[in-house]
Amino acid sequence: MITRLSLIAAGIASAAAAAAQAPAQAPQQISKADFTKDIDTRFAAIDTNKDGSLSKAEIVAAQAKALAQAQAAAQQRMEAEFKKLDTNHDGSLSLAEFKAAAPSLSVAETPEQMIAALDANKDGKVSAAEYRAGPIANFDKADSNHDGVLTAQELAASRRK
Repeated sequence: MITRLSLIAAGIASAAAAAAQAPAQAPQQISKADFTKDIDTRFAAIDTNKDGSLSKAEIVAAQAKALAQAQAAAQQRMEAEFKKLDTNHDGSLSLAEFKAAAPSLSVAETPEQMIAALDANKDGKVSAAEYRAGPIANFDKADSNHDGVLTAQELAASRRK
């Protein structure tokens, strides 16, 4: 029997999976039959023991999988952006590389200010680890229970701060 919790969990997992798999884009037309089929397919994927309902363990596993997929996609985007900025492919960003990218960056800081802010070891370049440090620190700060997973509640609480 499908419970209310099952429907809520399916919706959460469905939304998280869709967000992780597809970039933001204008909605396309979809029939109610196709929409229902998609929901049923996602439900079946979450219902790993195939008993027709979702247990807490199945919901937790589905959420963890969706989060892992979203994190992997974010990591790939971050690494691609770093590689794009690292024009000489030496694994770090020089002041010249920041200056060259500055017109495409949507920040108010100058390249010199960005280098100064990101260059933790003050060698005049930004390594991949230094580039990642800020976003990872923000993730860790938002992860209030320090379990390595950001829940919707933790994310909402961090945004309020």
